[in-house]
Amino acid sequence: MSAARTAPLPLLLVALTAPAPPAAHAAAPSCPPRPLARCFSVTVPLDRSGAVLGSVRIRAARIRSPRAARPPLIGLTGGPGQAGVVFAETYDILLATPGRDLVVFDQRGTGASGLLRCRRLERTLPTSFASPAGACGRSLGARRPFYTSADSADDLEALRVRLGAARIALYAVSYGTRVALEYARRYPRRVERMILDSPIGLDAPDPLARETLAAVPRVIRSACRRGACGVAGARPVADIAALRARLRRTPIRLVVRGVPGRVTADDLLTMIVGADLDPELMRAIPRAVRAALRGHGGPLVRLKRRLHSVNDAGPVSAFSPALFATTTCEESPPAWDPAAGPVARRSQAQAVADATPLAALHPFDRPAALTAGLLALCADWPATARAIAPPPPLPAGLPALVLAGDLDLRTPLEKARELTRALPGARLLVERGVGHGVLGADPDGCADGAVRAFLARRSRPRCRRGGVSLSLSAGSARATRARTRLPAGPAAPPGRRPR
Repeated sequence: MSAARTAPLPLLLVALTAPAPPAAHAAAPSCPPRPLARCFSVTVPLDRSGAVLGSVRIRAARIRSPRAARPPLIGLTGGPGQAGVVFAETYDILLATPGRDLVVFDQRGTGASGLLRCRRLERTLPTSFASPAGACGRSLGARRPFYTSADSADDLEALRVRLGAARIALYAVSYGTRVALEYARRYPRRVERMILDSPIGLDAPDPLARETLAAVPRVIRSACRRGACGVAGARPVADIAALRARLRRTPIRLVVRGVPGRVTADDLLTMIVGADLDPELMRAIPRAVRAALRGHGGPLVRLKRRLHSVNDAGPVSAFSPALFATTTCEESPPAWDPAAGPVARRSQAQAVADATPLAALHPFDRPAALTAGLLALCADWPATARAIAPPPPLPAGLPALVLAGDLDLRTPLEKARELTRALPGARLLVERGVGHGVLGADPDGCADGAVRAFLARRSRPRCRRGGVSLSLSAGSARATRARTRLPAGPAAPPGRRPR
């Protein structure tokens, strides 16, 4: 899995964590330079009801495996907004499996599949999306309601038909797990098996990010176990609470290496969540927090800059901010009436935050829930006339492997446990010391071995090192093996990662 550490998989991009890329030309991704790779397209209706005319040309790449006798493996990227074809080689490195072709595609509105673009969104930070996102939604007009996960699931079915495959296997990471589950609900007999890496859970993310906020204490303590954070690990959660309160009153303002820097209480939460891509950065946060409490803000300012590069979303051809806003605001359950105006929406979201116990948000607070959630993105989003029907129930008996990292804050471990319990017979593998995107980090080969055994239909793969394999069904959990502790080093080097 050394290749995985240099070419991690696309991951979820959440509004509070990742800076948007600068404006870029939307060059169409080329086909992977592989002798057995072939790119193709399938045209699907924009609106399958026929009420709104138009079509979308879905771009896909197929990497053939010699003697492929098993159902092809379809890779589903994160986001929403990530392209797929541009990451074909990454998937091939991680998922190449004898006997299965590998297929990746650009979901509608991304990459070369009718890329959605709103220029102002491409020049701003997601935490400042409110006005540009609303204008973006209005500019899309009648097309706006047809970029949901359900639409992508139906596109996936059209892709299966185009491939001529009776069934398919799915590997989905982060937001892609929502599309995978939507497909499994709609077409259960077409899914041979599926791997859900860092799943968002059974439902869309909470609009006030309370599931992420509730996981912060556990994740910080886990990152600091066995003295990994030094003296700062003695009371890291209490230190974060103390610094958050101080920053609410007085943000840090410093000039570091000739460049002005500023850290607010909201920045502190953004940094902690953004650090779940790199355990070394997660362990650096308690030390920087302790230094800031002692009057030395430089380490925190430098860490904020470093995390911005780690969470860089890349060019528009790899990630569409317009699609991210459209899918998120169209299908996420709001904490407000979507027919209300922006002022009323903010008031309603505030009422939901006020009703949330502070203990559920510690070491942060109610303003953090409003900032970290979907309010900034969707407050000004136009109301939609298209009602999204409740999804069918989850299929019973579908072979599923769920991968989760105990340092993941974008899609916390608690969501993976909840999902695994809802899938009878599913198995959960928890990687200790790993954050978001398990297979792309996989410091010890545990996840890699589990995935390959699962795709080969071998039962009960054993972890060679720190992963813990759990079998969860009907609310029960049983650890099967946990051999040695993880090394103290980072799971992957810092740097820009596709999400």
